[in-house]
Amino acid sequence: MSGYVVGADIGTSCLKVALVHPERGVISISEQPYPMHRPEPFWAQNDAHDWYAALAKAIPEVLNSGGVDPKEVVALCLVGQRDLAVLLDEDGEVLTPVIHWTDRRDPDETTAIYDNIGRKELIDRSGTLPIPGLWLPNLAWTKNHLPQVWARVRHVLTPKDYLAYRLTGDIGTDPTGPTRSVMNDWRNEGWSEQTCQALGLPIEFLPEVKYRSWEPRGVLGESARDIGLAPGTTLVAGGGDDPAAALGSGVIKPGDISIGTGSSMSWRVVDSQPRHDPTGLIGLMPHVVPNTYLHEMVAVGSGTTLRWFRDTFGNDEPFVELISQAAKVDRGSQGLLCYPFVEGASVPFQDDKARATFFGIASHHERSHFVRSVLESIAYQYPSLLEVVKSRGLPVGTLTISDGEARSAVWNQIKADVLGVPITPAVHVEAPAMGAAILAGFATEQFASFEEAVNVVVDRGEPINPDPHSHERYTELRTEWERLRNVVYPDLAG
Repeated sequence: MSGYVVGADIGTSCLKVALVHPERGVISISEQPYPMHRPEPFWAQNDAHDWYAALAKAIPEVLNSGGVDPKEVVALCLVGQRDLAVLLDEDGEVLTPVIHWTDRRDPDETTAIYDNIGRKELIDRSGTLPIPGLWLPNLAWTKNHLPQVWARVRHVLTPKDYLAYRLTGDIGTDPTGPTRSVMNDWRNEGWSEQTCQALGLPIEFLPEVKYRSWEPRGVLGESARDIGLAPGTTLVAGGGDDPAAALGSGVIKPGDISIGTGSSMSWRVVDSQPRHDPTGLIGLMPHVVPNTYLHEMVAVGSGTTLRWFRDTFGNDEPFVELISQAAKVDRGSQGLLCYPFVEGASVPFQDDKARATFFGIASHHERSHFVRSVLESIAYQYPSLLEVVKSRGLPVGTLTISDGEARSAVWNQIKADVLGVPITPAVHVEAPAMGAAILAGFATEQFASFEEAVNVVVDRGEPINPDPHSHERYTELRTEWERLRNVVYPDLAG
């Protein structure tokens, strides 16, 4: 018998929930914001309790909106950020605010921990580029600066595994859980004993990898009522936000590419085999779809730069309205250039200490010029990232734009024109939550296959083709953008 499924995504600034029916597709969506806490310059922290409170608001909202009784929901699946480490004591209580991956409180200390263990060794073991904000440097900071807290640590969990623990009392994770920690071993799809020893963290404090993303991990008891569901609802293992986003945008076949700009810009490439990149530029992880892998590049600061601009100069204007102003301005933003490195740069070249800059500000520039220059600066990175994908011998097929940016026709056209190839926007932009709902449905046999689930749940728009004249002009503009970037940021010159 068909039943509803719920997918939830724990993001940087909000929790999103999707209610899906296996025959009718997407029924309703809820988004519950929570604050990013910045008690000091360059600090960024989440309160883990905010995630649970947001989940308890979002699920009743989607059920009420869809006119669905909680007893009609057969499964819940959680996905979320993998970069954040939630520290628990022996009683399962949260010990500290959760250091966010955008946190840049001590770049020199981050460099030291990576150099001491060995960057090459870490890339070889983890398949991940050692950048600031991930588990390893954040745990090292806690150990060095909060020794009394460190002494009480007994469990370290990802956000979605923390919520699963709150709901079931079970501690565990799936193979995507360790993949942005730099403490994992990609070969065994688990944790690295060597890296844990180097940090001085007992490996048993880390959650056992004991579920596949598409498998049930338990059944909710009375805790279900706290979040608006009924006891007996199946909890599905879930996975990381980026692989879930790929699934939620229909990216499940080798060569399919999902591109999303949230706080960062992520490229996710599906492959039939695990290909380790010795440079670490392309991260490696299992996909949340059986027998496939995901290669990932994450450009930090991209979406955060746009959010910073909106929050500082946009009077909290909705992103769709803010971005629409870019249509008033011609290609190149009339000479205004932006380098969107508010939190450093990571790919294709790395400079953790890089900071954002606007160049060429003139008296004729208005807010719309600044908006377009930010959008163009993010798009200017696309060709280099596509070249990295091709240079590693990865298959290249359809490029799908997911996340909130897919709503913007003007930004999508900029990206297609800069890149010179067609891109396809997703209609429903809450891709990680959609992917979570698909996992919930597959685990409880609401869908016979992932292909069937994608056909029911995922809706794509028409491909956006590049304009030949605009592509030619943008190639000239991007060349100038890169030339100046290499002067101002020599570490990004390659």
